[in-house]
Amino acid sequence: MSSPEIGRHARGFADAATAFLNLVESLDAAQWQAPSVEDGRPIGTIAHHVALGYAIGQWRVIAAASGYPQPLQQGTAVERNAAHAAGTLAPDRDTTLQLLRTGAAALEAAIRSLRDDQLDTEFTIGPIAGTIARLVDGARNHVLEHDATIRRSIRA
Repeated sequence: MSSPEIGRHARGFADAATAFLNLVESLDAAQWQAPSVEDGRPIGTIAHHVALGYAIGQWRVIAAASGYPQPLQQGTAVERNAAHAAGTLAPDRDTTLQLLRTGAAALEAAIRSLRDDQLDTEFTIGPIAGTIARLVDGARNHVLEHDATIRRSIRA
């Protein structure tokens, strides 16, 4: 059974992921294909990007908790996002929704598998150092960031 602190982190992520899934499920076909106001990526591509982020986040949490070295990602976030967008201009909506559902559940489970003492465990990715708690909070913030982008885009 997870501690209240782990539960708080897991619920924070799960709440953000559920709100994001509900938002994405509510998009019509035109909104799915519409460009975002932030960088012009199609909204569906951003949803797919978040789904991939869940898989990466799950792996990073498990790896960091077990002391496995974190791989350095190539390029900047902007470059990685552009490469993903170029290769995923029109992701399948149903597949993306399924990835969002299963990926969020897997990342939440990884968070819930942690012990309190692991939250302060430090790890390094290239020049960036952080704790597992910061990694978990970053996963939540990533979802919130893209939720806000999509909301701004469909209002524009």
